[in-house]
Amino acid sequence: MAGRASKFCHAHPLADPNHALVLGQLDETIGRMDVLMEQQVGGFLSKRSSVVRRTELRRRLYHGLLRHLVTVAGGAAREKPELREKFELPSLNASHKLFRTVARKMLEQGQAEKELLLKHGLGATLLDELSAAIDQFDASVAETSSGTLDHVVARAELEELSDEVMRLVGMLDGINRYRFQRDPQLLVAWKTAKHVVSGPQVESTPPPVPPPAGEEKPAA
Repeated sequence: MAGRASKFCHAHPLADPNHALVLGQLDETIGRMDVLMEQQVGGFLSKRSSVVRRTELRRRLYHGLLRHLVTVAGGAAREKPELREKFELPSLNASHKLFRTVARKMLEQGQAEKELLLKHGLGATLLDELSAAIDQFDASVAETSSGTLDHVVARAELEELSDEVMRLVGMLDGINRYRFQRDPQLLVAWKTAKHVVSGPQVESTPPPVPPPAGEEKPAA
């Protein structure tokens, strides 16, 4: 609606400083809203992609890297029994925070027992891969938070600017109604331009009229 109203006013300029001032403010507000809408969409897409990536990383960590580390630690526990308690997979239903904490702790313990674990089949690069995967997991959490913040902040400001747009268009409406009072066609065009469509309009269906008393309802 703001774009249509602005386009109409630019197509029908008025040599009035007040009209030009209000129109300039409307154009500036529209420009800011465009930026915010891109920020809002960008924040949503960033959040969604980070959630997908984190889900994939968690699956890789649980079923691949961490499981291998636990298996190797189980074999090494024959030499050092306390390892069995130090290397346990986190619950599948654990929160991301708890999952990350357990994974990081297992990495630290794996690095501390690296020589022993290597003797029992630990992959030469597994700990490095585990460290990188956990760092990527942490980065995805931060990206989700950042994307959510961008989305929420943009939406809040858009709501404020929407109110400002309505105020400015209301001012232009008063000016245009006055100057087009003797030009019905332009007045109708302006009213159409500033019309706000809130959503799909559903045509209501009137309820069926019951038959008069004593008459049977016809079969469908």
